[in-house]
Amino acid sequence: MKKQLGFLAAAPRISTHPDAEMSGPRSRVLGLIQGFESLNWSVKKFIVGDKAPKKWSAKGSGAAISKGFLRTLIVDIVRIALGIFNSWRSWHELGNQIDWVYEYAATLQCLGWIFQRKGIPWILQVEALLYYESKAERKALILDGIARKLELWAYRQCDVIACVSDTLKEILVKEIGIPSKKIVLVPNGVDIKFLDPQLYEPKRLFSDFTVGFVGSFYAWAGLDLLLEAIYELQTEGYSMSLVFVGDGEMKQAWKEQAQKLGLEEQVKFVGRVSWQEVPQYIAGFDIGYSGQIQLQMGKMYLSPMKLYEYMSMAKPVVASAFEDAKRLVIEEETGFLFQPGDKNALKQALMKAFAAQNKFKEMGEQARREIEVNHSWTNRVQVLIEETDRILKEKKT
Repeated sequence: MKKQLGFLAAAPRISTHPDAEMSGPRSRVLGLIQGFESLNWSVKKFIVGDKAPKKWSAKGSGAAISKGFLRTLIVDIVRIALGIFNSWRSWHELGNQIDWVYEYAATLQCLGWIFQRKGIPWILQVEALLYYESKAERKALILDGIARKLELWAYRQCDVIACVSDTLKEILVKEIGIPSKKIVLVPNGVDIKFLDPQLYEPKRLFSDFTVGFVGSFYAWAGLDLLLEAIYELQTEGYSMSLVFVGDGEMKQAWKEQAQKLGLEEQVKFVGRVSWQEVPQYIAGFDIGYSGQIQLQMGKMYLSPMKLYEYMSMAKPVVASAFEDAKRLVIEEETGFLFQPGDKNALKQALMKAFAAQNKFKEMGEQARREIEVNHSWTNRVQVLIEETDRILKEKKT
C-alpha cells in the first residue's frame, strides 16, 4: 500500500504554474513531489499559489510587494490572515488521509502545526532564513519581528527540518538553538529526465566562447562581478560573450553596467522564458556561471539550483567556491572554482575555462554522470525518507 504525503506550501507567490515568477521554488516543489512519487508515495497537494489568482505568482508579483511601506505592510497583514485561514483549510482538505506532512516554509505563514496536533509528523523544508532574506535581501517585509518569532517557533515545533546546506544547518544549531538531531541535509537536486542534453537542440546566441547564466537577478547572483571580469578580459584579448536568462530586481542596473562598459555587443539579456525553453538556452552555453557572493549577513547558505541544472545538461561550470560547489565540482574535470567575490580569481577561472574548450565535451559528460548518479530528486528524497524515519523512531523511544 502506498504511503501518503501531504505537501504544503503557504506562500501565494510559490506556484507550480509554468509562468510563476519564482522559478526556483517552482522547480524545487515539483522536484520534491516527483521524488516522492518515484519512490511509490502518493502525494496530496495544498499549494496556495496554485489556488490563488495567477497574478499573485506571475511576473511582477515580487516588485508589487515592495512598492512602498504601506503596500508591503498590507501584504504582511494579508499573509498572516491567509496563514491562519489556510492552516484550517489545508486540514479540512487533506485531514487524516496522509502519513506525513511536508511543508515548504513561507514568511509569516505556517500550516503544518495543525497536522502535528492531530498526530501526523511535520517535516519543514528550510532553504533560507526567510525573515532575514525577505527584509534585508528582497526588501519585501515590514513585520520582520513577528516573522522571525513565527519562523523560529516553526523550526522548534516541527518534527524534522529538511535543510538545504550545512552552512544553514550550522546557523540553525549554533545561533538559533535547534537540536542538530532533528535536521536532515537535503541540498537541491534536479529533474534529470527533463534536463537531459539528448533531448534539445542548442539555442546559441553567439559564435564565440559563451558564458551563460539562468536564474533570478538578485544582488547575490554576482553578475556585476562577471561583467567586470569579461570587460577586463576583453581588453586583454579574450573573445567572450555572455547570455543572461532570467529577470529580477537587478536586471536594469546590470544592463546599464553592461552599456557603460561597452559590452552591448557581447552581452544578451534574454529575459524570462518559459521553463520548457530553458534547456535549449543552457545547451547553447559553453559554460554555466554560478557566482554567488556573500549575503549581507556575511554567510552564503543557499543551495544554487543552477549548478545542478547546468551539469545535468552536460555543461561544465564556473562557480564561486561555496559549500555546494565545493562538494559538487571537481576542479578542471567538471568545472572551475573561484574565491567568492574575487574578480581576479574569477578572471583566472575564466581564462582556465577558455584554454580548456577542447575538453568541454568530456567535462560535460562527466558532469552529467555525476548528476545522474548522485543528485536527482529521487536521490534527495530517498535520503530524506530514510533520515526522517530514523528521527521519528528515535522520538518514540
